[in-house]
Amino acid sequence: MKDEVFIRGKVPMTKAEVRAASIDLLGLDETCKKLLDVGAGTGSVGLQVACNFPEIEVTAIERNPVAVDLIKRNQVKFGLENVKVIEAYAPIELNENEKFDAIFIGGSGGNLTDIIDWSLAHLNPSGRLVLNFILLENALTAMNHLEKLSVYELIMKQIQVSSWHKLGSGHYFEPQNPTVIIGCKKLEE
Repeated sequence: MKDEVFIRGKVPMTKAEVRAASIDLLGLDETCKKLLDVGAGTGSVGLQVACNFPEIEVTAIERNPVAVDLIKRNQVKFGLENVKVIEAYAPIELNENEKFDAIFIGGSGGNLTDIIDWSLAHLNPSGRLVLNFILLENALTAMNHLEKLSVYELIMKQIQVSSWHKLGSGHYFEPQNPTVIIGCKKLEE
């Protein structure tokens, strides 16, 4: 989905190319029934999953009321009935038995290792966890923490995207922030 199709505000949004790579890394298929989008921001990842995979139930957790409003407005715009929005500061209290097939972490609000541990506790075995970062320190904290946990296929990539623009009589590539993407699968229990 193009970034332009979303109702936007000043809330950070995962850009189209990074969204595509992150969603691909989530490994969604017909066996995936539930996705959790933590620190959803504008909800672009969860909303795109809900559009592309209408059989997947998406739960978005976001603490910023302005962002929550944007998610809900986009949910209405796209006519999505498979999205539930929770306004809260993760990690939140969930039913102990509530499990997800895939979890995306777009923001952590300073609770990164707690959110990783909580996410893995609510991720089905062989479920995929994908995290995005623009701050290298947070990416390294996540990677160092995940290396100690019961995960496999642990990867870290950086994506740098630039878009072609006209400037006077010439052209240039305007860069977006580089984004680090970390992905892994939860070991069988």
